[in-house]
Amino acid sequence: MSLPSRINVIKVISYDVESIRRDSHNSGLPLDTVDDVMEFIEEWVEEDFGGLGGLIFQDENGAEL
Repeated sequence: MSLPSRINVIKVISYDVESIRRDSHNSGLPLDTVDDVMEFIEEWVEEDFGGLGGLIFQDENGAEL
């Protein structure tokens, strides 16, 4: 039995876009585009994942953002 050449480890954290938009709008910061939302959550992503290096951002259909 041979060992696999690669083992992929994936960590997923989902962010509820409508909740983020609602909370930010209530704070006076409207987020109207996916770029706005991505910029807003990047700090959370850095904290949750320990950095942005090597991460791929995708929408619910698997398209890269």
